[in-house]
Amino acid sequence: MGSAHPTFLMEDDFLDSIEARPFYQIIQRKYQDKVARRSGVSYMNHIREGAFIVRSIYGNDRDLIEAFCLHPLFQNDKLLSQLLADTSDDLALISPRAIVLGMEYRRIANSYTIKNKIRNPESIEIGSIDKVHKMLVADKIQNKKDFMKYIYRKHARPSYQKVSQHGLQYFNSWLDRLSVSQDMYDRVVGWVEQSETQQHQSRSKFKT
Repeated sequence: MGSAHPTFLMEDDFLDSIEARPFYQIIQRKYQDKVARRSGVSYMNHIREGAFIVRSIYGNDRDLIEAFCLHPLFQNDKLLSQLLADTSDDLALISPRAIVLGMEYRRIANSYTIKNKIRNPESIEIGSIDKVHKMLVADKIQNKKDFMKYIYRKHARPSYQKVSQHGLQYFNSWLDRLSVSQDMYDRVVGWVEQSETQQHQSRSKFKT
């Protein structure tokens, strides 16, 4: 990944380009008003920012963006069961490539979650599918970003400090295994935060 800032930002045209697609509407219906218990952040924030990270690093790969946006449906047992049992046409609207990527992502990601004991990076399986590797990179960068912003060391209780340290070690072990350096992580997070600021400024100007 080059050091220059992407020539595009998380602007309305990019969001519109994916929000109008059936796969994005599927995950939006599933998540709707759901928020993370500890941070209070919308689940859809992970999808939007993660898709932006995918595009920022890897370009406008339609299969990759679709698979990333839908990965929670494949990773979560309950959501996957609902998808398979759904009487609507949701499953038929998902591309075969995205389904294959989603299921392989499920296998890899669920083999090492934040609930597990911390592993040495070398022992973490990442598989051999390049696009799944890219999905994992975007997922772990975005998740660590929100973890550091909303959870890490936000409370002084010893039990919370222990959780904070475990979470930091967990994300760092994944990023190390995925060959994401601290410099790369910082730059990508900077892109996301700059895009958020520009979006906020744009909305403020529009309102005035």
